[in-house]
Amino acid sequence: MASEKTKKPSEMNPEDLPDVRAFQDEFTRGFLQSTEETRPGYYPFLSGTGKYEMDFPEGGIIGERGYFADDKEYEELSVHILNDIVGGGDITIFYYSDDRTDELDMNLKSFSSRIGEDINYKKIAGDGLSLYYSNIDKSEFYAYAGYIQNEKAGGALEIIYQIDCRQELKEKCNKNKTKNEKYVLDWLKTIRFIDENKEVNIS
Repeated sequence: MASEKTKKPSEMNPEDLPDVRAFQDEFTRGFLQSTEETRPGYYPFLSGTGKYEMDFPEGGIIGERGYFADDKEYEELSVHILNDIVGGGDITIFYYSDDRTDELDMNLKSFSSRIGEDINYKKIAGDGLSLYYSNIDKSEFYAYAGYIQNEKAGGALEIIYQIDCRQELKEKCNKNKTKNEKYVLDWLKTIRFIDENKEVNIS
């Protein structure tokens, strides 16, 4: 029988969990691997496919109705966030196991097409993976697009991080634009692929 220290959050008594939004939701708890923070305000998340992990925000909840996974081949999920940094936001994540480096240009164009924008990505190289990143300004939200390619074993993630910037929040969004972008980019850099028990990550 697992001790209290080695139990996963989903196996613990809800009263013993951190008093933050992510642990209050039963479905979200199933993805969280520990009650120990990876860094302030974040907890370790493991994909349902077992193919990637990341820091998960304490104010985030994964939408159960919008979640879908096909074994280790495909996954889609959405996260609604409330916190003191961005206010309200939403993250959508798609994992594709068959996206390969030799199809990168085509896959980036497809991602841009789904967003509905002609995007110029900035490339950030990491250890075994590459992040292609851009920001998109809309009237009611700021969005940040990230495409992360596993350079060692194939597989990629399409990620959109939207921050609510409706009219009553516009002034705050404009004021915090640089801080928000750094916040999102720092989070994107926590995403790591898992291949046969070996991690690769952005440095």
